[in-house]
Amino acid sequence: MMFIAFVLMIGFLIIAAILLVWQVSILFSVVIEEDGSVHTTRGDPPRNFLHAVREVVSRHGLQGGRITAVRGRDGVRVRCSHRVPEEARAHLQAAAERVKVGRRRRGRKKRR
Repeated sequence: MMFIAFVLMIGFLIIAAILLVWQVSILFSVVIEEDGSVHTTRGDPPRNFLHAVREVVSRHGLQGGRITAVRGRDGVRVRCSHRVPEEARAHLQAAAERVKVGRRRRGRKKRR
């Protein structure tokens, strides 16, 4: 009985560690509302990426959806909800490839 409890505890710890690493890898998340407006729910996306999102929304007439940028081995990857068509996903992935990861953006003041 103690062995089963120990195995379950280790299993829960492994799952918690995986979820923690996954949450840390999310750079930013953008929500497209039903009226086509765009707002950020997590992180600080670059202005050029938000511009690309607004362009995709207007071009494809999107009415709702979620776009999440995740740090991957090869740079930034974009995950989209099912309401975002494949052509729009390709455009957003191209915009995400221009996002600098781990570098300070120009125009920001240093903290003292």
